Amino acid sequence: MKPLLAMSIISILSIGVIIPSYAQCVYGCESSPVPITTQQNQVKLTDKGSLMVGFYTDPVKPTVSDKTSLEISFEDKDSQVSLSNVDYQVLIAKDNVSVYQTPVAHSTQGQAKVQYQFKDPGQYQVAVYVTGMNSHQMPQEGAAFDLTIWPSAVPEFPTSTTIMLLIALVSIILISSRTKLYA
Repeated sequence: MKPLLAMSIISILSIGVIIPSYAQCVYGCESSPVPITTQQNQVKLTDKGSLMVGFYTDPVKPTVSDKTSLEISFEDKDSQVSLSNVDYQVLIAKDNVSVYQTPVAHSTQGQAKVQYQFKDPGQYQVAVYVTGMNSHQMPQEGAAFDLTIWPSAVPEFPTSTTIMLLIALVSIILISSRTKLYA
């Protein structure tokens, strides 16, 4: 095998390995001063102070293309033990306008899950209202959580990568035509 042909093949293979890594890092490795787990691990005391409400999202970084699972937990404010038999309601709002509201539901093991497909990216507020515990009605109290919904990202190659590929392809064609590698 001619050395120039071998060098051309190695160049193409290395570009094929480098570009996906570059694209992944550009579109998936954004550095942020806030850890990515912040959105999934929010726990707050209700406005009247009776219990703690935990809020988690799946996926951790929801987008408009994902069906998002809002996972809610109810805990004792002092012992942080899960509270079973909690009546709750969830309200999702964007710009202080309600976009979705669940009917009052009942959690049996101190856990609840609400599925929702967000239509627009942006900042949302999720309010969890507790209306009863252990089959006893109580004055409504709640906890509110901020939630960021990201646009669905379709990775594409940056212009610089496309130019680099074009230059490499033209160089290989020119070199192979001058050295008669195609014969």
